[in-house]
Amino acid sequence: MRVVCDTNIVISGLLWQGNSRRVLDLAGAGTVELFTSAQLLAELEDVLVRRKFVQLLASVRVTAHDLVLGYAALASIVVPATIDPVILADPDDDAVIACAVALKLKPLFRETAT
Repeated sequence: MRVVCDTNIVISGLLWQGNSRRVLDLAGAGTVELFTSAQLLAELEDVLVRRKFVQLLASVRVTAHDLVLGYAALASIVVPATIDPVILADPDDDAVIACAVALKLKPLFRETAT
């Protein structure tokens, strides 16, 4: 299975247990192929350095950059397709879609409460 994860899914998988972690574990086992882009990795690091994660990362003695490098090692980095804006409410999500389009994947969306 080929997968492009949204940044929130990656963070959940890196920091907590649950389905998001299972995806990363499956990638580590070679069952799932993860794909990302330079833009998605930059967004991941930008989010991980936010104040709400500083204490958590310090408590486990890991840096945001270390987590990004670890995730990048699990995923293949692709050049995203050029697409017109799709998610007007959250344009950062277009980076996920652009990556999936480059791989000819069908994006799956899940409603989330904000």
